Amino acid sequence: MTVTIDTSRCIGCGMCAYAAPEVFQIQGKFSTVLKTPEGRETYRVLDAANGCPVNAITATR
Repeated sequence: MTVTIDTSRCIGCGMCAYAAPEVFQIQGKFSTVLKTPEGRETYRVLDAANGCPVNAITATR
């Protein structure tokens, strides 16, 4: 799975870091991807992408 954050859209709300803290972290004003999700982490990443209020997360298999 490839996960990217569009920093031009990200507002740093932290929802993704709450949903998948092992994959996302807020650094400064934006979210960053810490690692490529594996196994069950992929479901939490998809939840984070679907729940992002500004659609800044792209997750593709």
